[in-house]
Amino acid sequence: MPVNLENLKKKLLETGKIDEKTLANLTKISKTKDMPFEELIEEKGVLSGNELGEIMAELYEVPYIRLEDQTIQDKLLPIVPYMLAAHQYLIPFEQDGNTLKLAINDPGNAELINFIENKTGLKVEPYYATKRDLKLALKIYNKDVNEKFNRLLKGAMSDTKKIESLEDASKIVDTIILFAFQNSASDIHLEPHKNFLIVRNRVDGILNTIAELPIEIVDLVITRIKVLAKLRTDEHRMAQDGRFKIDLEGNEITLRVSILPTYDGEKIVLRLLTSDKQELKLESLGYSKENLEKINRCIKKTYGIILMTGPTGSGKTTTLYTILKMLNSNEVNISTIEDPIEYRLEGVNQTQVNRKTGLTFAAGLRALLRQDPNIIMVGEIRDEETGSVAINAALTGHLVLATLHTNDAVSSLPRLMEMGIENFLVAATAQMVIAQRLIRTICDHCKKPYQMSVKQLEDLGKILDKKNAARIMERFQEQATTSLTFWRGEGCEHCNNTGFKGRISIAEVLEVTDEIRKNISTRTKPEELEEVAKKEGMIDMFTDGINKVLSGITTIEEVLRVMHD
Repeated sequence: MPVNLENLKKKLLETGKIDEKTLANLTKISKTKDMPFEELIEEKGVLSGNELGEIMAELYEVPYIRLEDQTIQDKLLPIVPYMLAAHQYLIPFEQDGNTLKLAINDPGNAELINFIENKTGLKVEPYYATKRDLKLALKIYNKDVNEKFNRLLKGAMSDTKKIESLEDASKIVDTIILFAFQNSASDIHLEPHKNFLIVRNRVDGILNTIAELPIEIVDLVITRIKVLAKLRTDEHRMAQDGRFKIDLEGNEITLRVSILPTYDGEKIVLRLLTSDKQELKLESLGYSKENLEKINRCIKKTYGIILMTGPTGSGKTTTLYTILKMLNSNEVNISTIEDPIEYRLEGVNQTQVNRKTGLTFAAGLRALLRQDPNIIMVGEIRDEETGSVAINAALTGHLVLATLHTNDAVSSLPRLMEMGIENFLVAATAQMVIAQRLIRTICDHCKKPYQMSVKQLEDLGKILDKKNAARIMERFQEQATTSLTFWRGEGCEHCNNTGFKGRISIAEVLEVTDEIRKNISTRTKPEELEEVAKKEGMIDMFTDGINKVLSGITTIEEVLRVMHD
C-alpha cells in the first residue's frame, strides 16, 4: 500500500528544504491535478529524484535503488511480463540464487509481491524506485526492437552525412514505414518533444517506443510526410488529414495520415492500411463455432439491421468488411457510406463522408437509398438522424450493417432508443448485435505450458482486474483441482520477446429472438435484458475470452487486460 501521506510530509519538513506554507500549497495542487504528492514534489524540483527516493525508501523500510546505475540482465525480463511490469511500475534487476531483487514504486503492495513469489518460486527482495526511473528502465523490454530499427536506419543513412534535405528525410521516413510494415504494426506515432522526436509503433494493440531521433530533423520529416499526403506544408496550426501510397522493397503500402498541432510541434499518426485484410474470414478472426452459426444465419436475411459495436481499435471495420465480402455477389447491390474508407472492396460501391460539401452519414445514407441497394453499410451511427434513416432503411426491405460505440452487445439496443428512436422500431428491425475486442495470441514459436494454483489465479484477478476477479473463480469452480494448466509465450525473435504474435477477437453475439424483441418493446433495463440474452444463448465476451485461455490461444493476463480497458 502507498506510504502514509502525513508521514511523508513530516519527513519533507525535516529535510529543511520545504516549509509549511509550500507544503500546504503543494497539497492543494496535488488534489486539484489529481496527481500523486510524491510525483509533484519531484516535478516542482523541491527535491531531486535521488533525495525523494531515499526518503520514500526509508518510509517503506526498504533499500533505495537508482536504476540508471544498474545493468539489468535481459534473462530476468521474462520473469515478469511487460504488461504487469508497466501496469504496476516494477522491474526485476538482479537475481542472487533464489532471491529476486525487484525495483518497485510501491514496495508496500504485499499482495502483488506475494503473487510474484508464488508464480516464480523465488523470494522477492523489494527495492524502492521512483516512477520516473522505472519508466526509463521499462524501455529495456523493447531493446531488441530498438536495435533492429537503428541497424535498418544506419543502412539507409551514412553515419557521417548530415540530415539537411528532403532527400535525407525521405530515407528516414521510408525506413520508419518499412520497419513498421515488417513488424506488422497498425499505426506509427511520431511525437515531437522538447529535445527529440519519439517514434512509436502499435503492434498487436500495444504501443512500443522504437527510437528517439534528433529534434533537428522534425521539420524535414513532417514536411516529407505532408508532401507525400498532398497536405499544406505551410500550415502548422490546424489539424490535417490525408493519405498516400508508397512502394518499399516491392510492397505497396497505403497510409492514412493524421496531423495534430501539440505544444512541442506537430504530432503525426500514420495508419497502415494493407490489402491482405480483405482476405480474412470470420473463422480466422477468432469467432467461435456457436457465434459463427448465429452470424451466418442472420446475414442471410434480406432486411433488418445488424450492429457492430466495440471501442476504437477493436476491429469492427475489419469484421464488417469480412461480412460484406461474404455477401458480395452479382445478384446484390452493396453500397457503403464511410469515414474514412479503410480498405477498397472490389464490387462494392464505397462513398466517403465529406462534411465540407454536406455529405454527412445521414445525407449520404439518404442518397444511397435512391441507388436501389440491397445491402447498406453505415460507417457509424453517431446521432438520431443517422440512426432514424438506418432504421427506416432496415424497415423497408434493406439489410443494413452499422457500427455503434458501446461497451457490450446488450447496451447497443437501449443506446438507439436513447438517441430518440422508438423502441418498437428497434424491436422490429434489429436482427443481431456483435460486440468484440481484440486480444493478443500466444506466439507459437515460444509457447510453453505452466501450472497456476487457484490461489495464484485469484490473486492475479485482484491485481489486474478487481471487477472480474470473482467471475474468474466462478468460471473455474467446476475444476476439481488445486492447480490449472495454462500457456504463455516465453519470448523469442519471432515475437520481439513479447510472447505474443498476432491478435484475434473475443466477442459476444446477440441474436435478436422473439423473447428479446418483447423485452425491447417494453424497454427492459439493460442488466435485465442481458440476463434474457444469456438465457436465449448469448455467450458473453468474458466467457469467450476464458474459453480461448483454456484452448491455449491466449493468456489469462491478456483477457483481464483487455476486459479491464
